[in-house]
Amino acid sequence: MGLIASVIVSQWTWAATILQSSNVAWQDGVSGPFWYASGATIQVLLFGIIAIEIKRKAPNAHTVCEIIKARWGTAAHIVFLCFCFLTNMIVTAMLLLGGSAVVNALTGLNIYLASFLIPLGVIFYTLAGGLKATFLASYIHSVIVHIILLVFVFLVYCTSSYLGAPSTVYNDLQYAASPTRDCSLQHPGQHCGPVEGNKDGSYVTMMSINGFVFGLINIVGNFGTVFVDNGYWMSAIAAKPSSTHKGYLLGGLVWFAVPFSLGTSLGLGAIALGLPITQAEANQGLVPPATAVALMGNWGAVLILVMLFMAVTSAGSAELVAVSTLVTYDIYRTYVNPKATGKQILMCSRVMVLAFGLFMGVLAIALNQAGVSLGWMYLVMGVLIGSAVVPIANVILWRKANAFGAIAGCLIGMVAGITSWLVVAKVQYGVLDLDSTGANSSTLTGNLVSIITGGTVHAVCSFIWPDDFDFESTRCIALVDADGHAEVDPEEYSQAKLSSAKKWIFIWGSAFTIVIAILWPILSLPAGVFSMGYFTFWAVISIVWGFVGSAIIILLPLYESWSDLCLVMNGMFTNDLILEKVDDVGLKVSALMSTNQDAEKHYLLQKEQMKELRAHIPPPALEHKELEGEVDLD
Repeated sequence: MGLIASVIVSQWTWAATILQSSNVAWQDGVSGPFWYASGATIQVLLFGIIAIEIKRKAPNAHTVCEIIKARWGTAAHIVFLCFCFLTNMIVTAMLLLGGSAVVNALTGLNIYLASFLIPLGVIFYTLAGGLKATFLASYIHSVIVHIILLVFVFLVYCTSSYLGAPSTVYNDLQYAASPTRDCSLQHPGQHCGPVEGNKDGSYVTMMSINGFVFGLINIVGNFGTVFVDNGYWMSAIAAKPSSTHKGYLLGGLVWFAVPFSLGTSLGLGAIALGLPITQAEANQGLVPPATAVALMGNWGAVLILVMLFMAVTSAGSAELVAVSTLVTYDIYRTYVNPKATGKQILMCSRVMVLAFGLFMGVLAIALNQAGVSLGWMYLVMGVLIGSAVVPIANVILWRKANAFGAIAGCLIGMVAGITSWLVVAKVQYGVLDLDSTGANSSTLTGNLVSIITGGTVHAVCSFIWPDDFDFESTRCIALVDADGHAEVDPEEYSQAKLSSAKKWIFIWGSAFTIVIAILWPILSLPAGVFSMGYFTFWAVISIVWGFVGSAIIILLPLYESWSDLCLVMNGMFTNDLILEKVDDVGLKVSALMSTNQDAEKHYLLQKEQMKELRAHIPPPALEHKELEGEVDLD
């Protein structure tokens, strides 16, 4: 459970998680990082339901598109392949846009060169380990991210000589939003004075129109980047059935701390310090590095770069593996070479990791050249992929869902979403450019129209022409390597256990979703503009959540794997266990020989013959002969 949670945290910690969460805090105040964390956590919590259904209905699948083809056929397979590829491109583009902008700001490296060098590093990292790298390194990545997270949170609210206490941050935030503040000395584009759309123009309130709008956009967009990302389906397929549901729930709750605690510290810290950050720089993701450098100097820059490196390599590797797996199993093995061997599949996968990584490097250069920022891409992603959320979830959840409705929902929803997005941008702002198409009103319209239209068309078609699917064809999907599940206890896949796990994750996932997305913000509304005491309470929650989440993600995997770790450490640093086993074998052999006098003579004769062979045959050749069975010691 702990390792699954660390995989989810690592895979879900993008460059945007670190950068965009602080950007919305800089823009909207305390509501920004809350809505970022809340709006992007509920998808992971609810995806735990799908993870269990995969174990029940398609235990041997390799990708989500394999399941779609087995149920809905070739046409749906091709349509959803396109949506999955588009999702992977969007996520990878955000990683590279944010990463290249920060590297350029902190090191001076040319932004176009950074855009290409970052994916090269991820390519080598992925080729070295593949899916194993995604899983085994996720724990280390999560540990490093959370340690740095704690450093920044405690620095802003406890130890910094510039801030160092919630009361200091609160007073500085109140001053920054004061209507009487003299803004004549501020840099062009720098925030100064009351916050538009917030109650009384304050940074310390949940009554923020722009914050709430961002929350809605965030929820829709991240449903797309979780449910339509093959990487999450692969993680669910690879996870142990008995701990999948708990791992997803725990991973979602622990991940909440990353954007919430980090944005509440570095994002609000930038405002409190009065840093000369412009809107354009914030959209590029430069709020966290600016705050870190202001508080810690060069060490702050180093910590941000390390944190960003962890996010880009881990999430980037997951995206490369997701794309290469789709191409390998859903294109190469399905349409090009259905009888492909394991070796051919591995070669195809490696080629696609290299090809997609290089392609994304070129695309990132083009996007930077066009002026596309991390913030713009983050707000627009739901417009492009939101229409596929409901259909792709129903492929495994709803037996009546039909193929025509799924295809129609995806395509009609996407067209409707893009059209409404552009129309609102043109009507409201009079021009179509990055500013108008990246505004809250236009992106909110496009996001909502896309996901609602896609889901409605799919549901209506399925009700009119319902399927009655029994999921037998998805259960019959064959493994390429049957040994991959050889060590899994068959009891793990018992329907009784999986049904119980589904009920558990449905109850707890729904409960935490209601608490995080509905009850928490509603209960904070009566506070209006936070008092110093209420803001201190809010800051303490972010500190405690960050500390507890970090402790869980660091210690729980160690606790669960303690016996295995001890065995490995014993093997590395002592010979006690090995000697005990050797002594035990020796006693058994002595006991057998004592019962048969000829056995010892035969053993000594074989020993002499082996000595003679070793004297005339070089060791490597002898080893080869022994393996081939060419050495006859009788």
